[in-house]
Amino acid sequence: MNDTLLYLGGALHNMQAERGCSVLYVSSKGTLFKKELQEAFHNTQEALDKIRQGLKGWHDAQNLNEELLSKINVVLESSEKLTARRNKIRNLEYNFTEIIGGYSHNVISPLMDIMVIVALFNKDNDPARVSAYSYFLQLKEKFSRERALGARGLATGSFDNKEFIDRFCFLISEQDSFKRTFLALADGKQKKIYAETVKGESVVALDKIRASIKKGQRQDFQNLSPTDWFHMTSEKIRLLKLVEEDLLKTLIRHDFSTDGHVQASHILTGHVGGGINAEQRAFIEQLPFFTGLPDGIISGLLQHAQVRDYKKGQLLFLEGEVSTRLHIILEGWVKLFKGTSSGNETILQMLTSGDMVAESAIFLSANYPVSAQIAKKSLIMTIPAPIIRERIKEHNALALRVLAAISQHSHNLIQEFENIRLKPATERVGWYLLKLLLDQGKIPDLIELPYDKSLIASYLDMKPETFSRTLKRFKKKGFVINKSSVILPDVKALCGFCDHDLAPACAKHKTPECPNPDCNGENISDF
Repeated sequence: MNDTLLYLGGALHNMQAERGCSVLYVSSKGTLFKKELQEAFHNTQEALDKIRQGLKGWHDAQNLNEELLSKINVVLESSEKLTARRNKIRNLEYNFTEIIGGYSHNVISPLMDIMVIVALFNKDNDPARVSAYSYFLQLKEKFSRERALGARGLATGSFDNKEFIDRFCFLISEQDSFKRTFLALADGKQKKIYAETVKGESVVALDKIRASIKKGQRQDFQNLSPTDWFHMTSEKIRLLKLVEEDLLKTLIRHDFSTDGHVQASHILTGHVGGGINAEQRAFIEQLPFFTGLPDGIISGLLQHAQVRDYKKGQLLFLEGEVSTRLHIILEGWVKLFKGTSSGNETILQMLTSGDMVAESAIFLSANYPVSAQIAKKSLIMTIPAPIIRERIKEHNALALRVLAAISQHSHNLIQEFENIRLKPATERVGWYLLKLLLDQGKIPDLIELPYDKSLIASYLDMKPETFSRTLKRFKKKGFVINKSSVILPDVKALCGFCDHDLAPACAKHKTPECPNPDCNGENISDF
């Protein structure tokens, strides 16, 4: 079955090259890569035709079931629309964004999803090695995107634009993230393949350019032509393709020693399910999305999951990016935000331990509708999107959880909009502090501020000075306002800000001790 992946990988590689050539051709207004573009069209079509021919025999020879074959056919049907797209590219009717979106979202990402599913479908393959392989595919795709973006930047002089540089640097950071994760998951043999293959003059030169861009120094590549950049990056991508093909040979669950005895190929020590330790699994099983699911479903998901530490300020993903993994926060805080036309950002939600991040994009096979950034050092578990989507189709119980999760997400957004956007400043701050107090539940009169006050102000949709003035009102009422905490004058001081959404989290709700049983905010006027 891994032979099937060679065909699919060949089509993926050629599709990435076609995307890059198209970007350079259009960015240069048709003056560059006209011949190379035509060759790329031909090579991609040839690779797709090989898949079409191979499908006839894969059902029997490769033991692929009808569902997998139908998925491959869906991608082939999408690729049949390439003729119209290619004609528009030749006629310069597409811009850069349309080219990237058309290729990446309609063909390349679905093709990578299928490759991961096919690799997992083969029972002889080691799931841990498949996880490393799936991250490598993402790494190669991000570098292919860098080839296209860099070509465009050099062809249009965009490297003098700060917004473009920021976008380029984010793409580099994504690559670095996927590379670290791949190497963390890879066994010794897989690491050796990467180290011994990805080297040479082009690799060294590109590393130097990337370092210069990160530092804001552009003199090292100002004289580089778009064509030189394309050829240099294509050489590295060629090496990555060799790594991809060699990784396929390592996926088999067991290696055989020289005397014919089977040896374990990959052993995880001290962890349960591909990087999840026992304590983390116990926490995950208590989350609403997982509670009560059969152990087999949970184990099937978690064997492909990975846990990583993230530093404050790191981006998880940007709005419009293809959704590749489900993120679940184990510790820390993540902010979801949207950029505005003025260059500012609007914070939509602050998520913490137990929350899923933009999960609707994963469940609905859509692009991320928002951007996500680490607000406080975090520990996050991720599960590949193809795995989630396949399991949803296989298990009705999981599908019902998905519906519940999407409904809860919508409810939370509406709740936060009502409480943060539609109320006066004092009510916003009071509601927010009460929510923190109920969520933390440690000390009845102490609230720990989870992140910077400037970020809290932004989340509450107010200016920092407005937030400071509002806190002074609370201070006058006996609240002790510290840098990272708030001490209440008494345990009931915030009860006037309670509403019907927060009330169920309070232990005093529906008891004689509740000072605000109707959640009507009668005491708010005291502030």
